[in-house]
Amino acid sequence: MATIPAAGHISDSLRTEGEVKADLEAVIASLRQVPGAAAAELSSTISGGSITPAGGGGIIVVDTESSAATDDLANIVQTNYPDNACILLRNANAARVVTLKHAATGNGQMFLDRAADYVLDDTLKYLLLQRRSNDWYEVLRGPSRVAMPVVAKNGSFTVQKEDLGKVFYCTNAITVSFAAAAALGNGFFVTIINGNGASNDIVLDPNSSETINGLTTFTLRPYGDVMDIVCNGSAFYTVGRRVKPAIVQDSYAASLTIDASAGDYHEVGALTGNVTTLTINNGVFGQRLKIRFVQDGTGGRTVVAPTGAKVSGSLASAASQASHLDLTYVFGSVSRWEGAWQQIPT
Repeated sequence: MATIPAAGHISDSLRTEGEVKADLEAVIASLRQVPGAAAAELSSTISGGSITPAGGGGIIVVDTESSAATDDLANIVQTNYPDNACILLRNANAARVVTLKHAATGNGQMFLDRAADYVLDDTLKYLLLQRRSNDWYEVLRGPSRVAMPVVAKNGSFTVQKEDLGKVFYCTNAITVSFAAAAALGNGFFVTIINGNGASNDIVLDPNSSETINGLTTFTLRPYGDVMDIVCNGSAFYTVGRRVKPAIVQDSYAASLTIDASAGDYHEVGALTGNVTTLTINNGVFGQRLKIRFVQDGTGGRTVVAPTGAKVSGSLASAASQASHLDLTYVFGSVSRWEGAWQQIPT
């Protein structure tokens, strides 16, 4: 371990020549521990989740245990680095991915930005750490980029806090889940792309009852449907214009409520009885809304006009026949929904 002598130690008239030489060697050794100084990079291989850098250099090249494709680094033994020393980490080989674990517990654990693990999957990625007592704290990382390029996914997965800024290109009919908003943190953002060419939806599913734009799930359609998502620590929102699902499915109820903020096209389950009350909530002026109703095998069911609306025409009554209710939310002298029924031929 190299430690710079205390101030005034060399100039003290009581110092012997040998002591002064030792002091100067300690100064040189300390300088060589500064990342980027003349000392060569130090290779250090993970063993049981930890490394013990040899000292005498500040840039540590980390390799996986037994050249495994992936490995976790939980602790960096501090024996050869004094308090306040800084070390710069990179991985030895892009094909051998090293994950630096946040707060893994024990001496030499690392405390990383956003309390998230950091993945070294490119030899151009670095992490600067400072020793503070028994722990290491992140100072900065580089290059100055939030994440690596587009990540391809063809199976369901969960977005974690270490995925900050990533773009996920998704294929197959998969579900993209999200860690809790509180864990991802205020300011977290990610982009999801549906890369399916002709079929297969991508379902976005926030944690538990959390929402995206007030929706508990959201579906990305094929042919490149894209969503940029940001988190405020308790919920998720889309960037730019408000994105709505292509279809919202509502179950039949005699007293039926349609949430216009959830989407502009709603399909109601087969009418097994009359809709005696139809309420539309959360409309915005100028919004176009279409609601599809279909008779069950019996037919003859009725649907009243939405509360406060002005509607022309009528619902088709034949068994299994569909009708569309096309509406616009107008400002006018009286704010209301206005529209007409369209009966679809059987």
